[in-house]
Amino acid sequence: MSAHFLGGENTLKIAGRAADPEGIARHLAAGTPVVLVGPVGVGKTVTMSRVAHALARRDVPTQLVRGVDLPPDTGSPAMEDLPAPGTTLLVDDAHALDERSAATLLQAVCLHRVTACIAVETPLFSRPASDAWTHSLLELGSRGFAVRIDIEPLEETKASVFLRECGADALDDVTTDALVWMANGSRALLYEFAEVANDAARRGRDPLAALRHAPVWTRLGDAVHKNLSTLELEHLTTLVTLGRFSGLASTHAARIRPFHEIKELRAHGYVFQDDSDAGALWANPVLAAEAARVLGDDRVRAIVDTAVTRMLDADGRWWSPPIATVVAESLLRGDPLPVPTADDLRRRALLDAARHANDQGRFATAEAFASTGIAGEPDDVALRLELAYARVSAGDPRAQSEVPPVVAADADRHRAQQIATAWEMRGFFAATRDLHAALDRGRPEDAEPDSSAARVDALAFALQWPLARDHAQQSSRTSCGYWRVWAWLREAYARAQLGDAEGTNRLLTRVQEFVYESGIAGLNTAERLWALTVSLVTHLMLGSDAPVLHARIADERRRAVREGDDRALGCAGLAASLSAAVAGESDAALRNLEAARARFHPIRKDMAVAGVKLLIAQFIAARGRVPEARRIVDRVSSLWADGPLSLRHDYVAARSMIDALDERYDDAAHAAQLALRLTAERPAPMLRLRDLHRAVTLGVAERDALDEIGRLLSGTTASVRRMWDDPPTPLVTGRRHTELRAALLRTFVPRSPSSPTESTPAPTAAAMVDSISLTRREREIAGLIAAGLSNRDIAARLFLSVRTVESHVYQARAKLGAESRRELGRRVAAASQPGSAPLP
Repeated sequence: MSAHFLGGENTLKIAGRAADPEGIARHLAAGTPVVLVGPVGVGKTVTMSRVAHALARRDVPTQLVRGVDLPPDTGSPAMEDLPAPGTTLLVDDAHALDERSAATLLQAVCLHRVTACIAVETPLFSRPASDAWTHSLLELGSRGFAVRIDIEPLEETKASVFLRECGADALDDVTTDALVWMANGSRALLYEFAEVANDAARRGRDPLAALRHAPVWTRLGDAVHKNLSTLELEHLTTLVTLGRFSGLASTHAARIRPFHEIKELRAHGYVFQDDSDAGALWANPVLAAEAARVLGDDRVRAIVDTAVTRMLDADGRWWSPPIATVVAESLLRGDPLPVPTADDLRRRALLDAARHANDQGRFATAEAFASTGIAGEPDDVALRLELAYARVSAGDPRAQSEVPPVVAADADRHRAQQIATAWEMRGFFAATRDLHAALDRGRPEDAEPDSSAARVDALAFALQWPLARDHAQQSSRTSCGYWRVWAWLREAYARAQLGDAEGTNRLLTRVQEFVYESGIAGLNTAERLWALTVSLVTHLMLGSDAPVLHARIADERRRAVREGDDRALGCAGLAASLSAAVAGESDAALRNLEAARARFHPIRKDMAVAGVKLLIAQFIAARGRVPEARRIVDRVSSLWADGPLSLRHDYVAARSMIDALDERYDDAAHAAQLALRLTAERPAPMLRLRDLHRAVTLGVAERDALDEIGRLLSGTTASVRRMWDDPPTPLVTGRRHTELRAALLRTFVPRSPSSPTESTPAPTAAAMVDSISLTRREREIAGLIAAGLSNRDIAARLFLSVRTVESHVYQARAKLGAESRRELGRRVAAASQPGSAPLP
């Protein structure tokens, strides 16, 4: 039964958006009822509490009534009496009131017998209210009897601010992004997440692991359960399916679950879909786990069996690696599969699972999968590669015997090259040589000489940068797609070491265009993060910064937390650490680095990563965090004291910088001399320039050091020569430490033209846009952002790919120094207005 009424006196001012307690209190004090509307978890109860305090400050008495969902066949207490005149009635969870109380409330509000603030929970999905009484309560606003205020879920920026208000500002960036994603706009969930994450961090545990394993009887468990209470059985089933098969391609998901359910879950933030060609899907892990608990083990098992059966029944006509991993887990346990399965499909599932586990650094699991497959196929090259990868990486003494003697098939050769690069970076040189020999034996006789990545890296380790550049260039000409991107990156880094800024920037621009506009098949989130890290290190080698890379690192970091992949989370933490260190945020850099080491263990022993760590150490030392910087350098030294030449040089160079900043000048001078010896007669001009500059400043350089600096600069491009306009000045007795510090940092800390000085007056909005000269397309996209369109909407309107739109947004933000896409839109919109005022 529904209450029927016509309209009230507030018909022309019935809706609002901002849940401002003071504004709501003013309405109530004036005798105007208010209806707070929103889905579960958006903060209606908190808002109600703040309204009560605001009314108390106005000396307005209040009476609280709260609806409670009771079990069936349980009598509900009725709201017998209305409050005394002058008392404001606060009704929380009004949708859960019994019918008698709801009818009393509706009549009292319509007849102006009571002033009430009523909180009503609405269904998350676009459906009518769940019952007639809830519909009638909502009509109080639409009919003008109350001011309706819709409280919406928190968007990401506000959610991050809310987290800081909850005391979660000491968490690493990856954890913060993960909390925002998993809370799905719910203030209630975000608050509980912050409590659990902070407690875990204080105890030295991974906050994300603590969230995933929080007991169901805790406050967090209650909040998660309530968040799912509005989902129907079909949506819970779809959420469990996508949670069990993380990274499931959209086309494969549509074979298992109705597409409209997936679309609804995506629209309301329960599911993330990436912008790859496959449109891979990831479910919110905390909510998916609770959905599985609600459905029960039997129903979850039926969901998994259905997916496995549909894939295996197709007999390989379509294949999903996430589902194949579940098949492999069943084979490993010896459980029967739901349908008879051919041996080649079993082998394929075990290979996919072994490959994924190796990439995640779970080498024992990978060995188990590969061994199970090899039991039936002892000469299978692909499985032997994965078994060798797992055993070598785990330090098994039997490992090298597992390397296949010949690797000939193209797919196997590509994988072998990846494995060889990973081994070399972790110091497994003997196994790397065996694998290269197997690749050489499998190369066709008429094939061109192999300029593999490992050969380029070997030249780089020896500081032979001209040869490394030439081999990388040759590799880029003979490869395509995925491999060409890495060849370009290696060539760009070699050119940076040689002081060729123009050539370096040309290659890095090409990489960004291919990765973010054209798209490269096979380049996953972890690899994009590593490409961004290498690009940033390359810019830093030339003494410059690239704001667009910091923005892209942040975006890829947010993508990594949605995928929940250990490798991606580790790479995201490392990239975030370097980005924060460059920006001068030393606390964040240290938190991110420690979290990355904990989440992806192979990062701890990787030569390429060690170089990034040494760079981070120098940046945080420059900001006064010398003890922490020294610990990072000591850890690198303990692993790579006998490492290749390039790493030994980076270590002593970092040690020299940190000792000097710590006023340990004798130790710094000794380290500077060692660095000079390591780059003597080596074609590494940028490293040599820094070594000479440091040695001259510390007073340990040879007499001809300044002449050598001049000769080296003559071989670099003009933009590099400008970095060294002032020659280094030797240390003199009584020289202040601050002056010495400034001299050492001058050629180390990057300078970005996008960072204005404090003394620069704020330009007008028009000047901010016109002086940078956005392209026509960038202006057009920025205008559509100002109009409220998403990147996907803009792509559809302009007939572009989403990646192309993202690239234009990044470039425009970098030119204007805009912190967000919203600020970009605001600036361009402001610049288009006549007589625009200075930006705040």
